[in-house]
Amino acid sequence: MIFGPKEILLKDGRNCILRSPSVLDAEDILEYLKTTSAETDFMIRCPEEVTMTVEEEQKILADFLKDPKRVMISAILDGKIVGNAGMACVDDKIKLCHRAHFGIAIVKEAWHLGIGSAILKEIIQTARSIGFEQIELEVDEGNQRGIALYQKMGFKEYGKRDAAFRLKDGSYHAEYLMMKKL
Repeated sequence: MIFGPKEILLKDGRNCILRSPSVLDAEDILEYLKTTSAETDFMIRCPEEVTMTVEEEQKILADFLKDPKRVMISAILDGKIVGNAGMACVDDKIKLCHRAHFGIAIVKEAWHLGIGSAILKEIIQTARSIGFEQIELEVDEGNQRGIALYQKMGFKEYGKRDAAFRLKDGSYHAEYLMMKKL
């Protein structure tokens, strides 16, 4: 599904564009993934695990654009991708197709500007328009900013996976399972 473009005003007075990334953005998306993965332990991958080729990422982006039950929204600030979120149907099976799964990350330099809230608001509206009945996500127990955002947007915790993540230093983090009924 194609989203946007939509212009939003950030807390610092700058304008940001929200839109679906195109296949032409594949290289920038890969750089964004490496950056966000290096900035925090809250991402599911380490930066060295971003190994997709530009061509592989182009295919992923093209598939998102064609699928009416999936959307990707990027935040473009000063010509650079500083945030991205994806939402997709959990599975197209009859018993599961009412559920959507969601993930988001913002580069550190763009934290506290309102980008996460703006993208999540659009994801929720898009999920409703598609006909999903709930949105689900997982979040690292230490990601207090993320948890606060999700709670502000109406997500509720419904479970916890202990030792869901094992970090390079050998320590473990749990993850909370959260859901918003639409």
